[in-house]
Amino acid sequence: MRPKNQLTLPERIAERLGVRAGDRLLFELDEAEPDHLHVRLLHRSYAGALEGVYGTAEEVAAYIRGERAAWGA
Repeated sequence: MRPKNQLTLPERIAERLGVRAGDRLLFELDEAEPDHLHVRLLHRSYAGALEGVYGTAEEVAAYIRGERAAWGA
């Protein structure tokens, strides 16, 4: 893990996933096993397909924060 929370995938994992520079990965936590993380390659034709549809990245992040805060209420 780098100081800015960036990761470098080991070459054999990148090859196994078939990722290339510029690809997007989906990271999912496993609630049943909190120390496990699932990583998937986001299908290239989907990556960025809806960008901007729900507002700017900042607006989307603010909405998600609000929703998550409501869950705790």
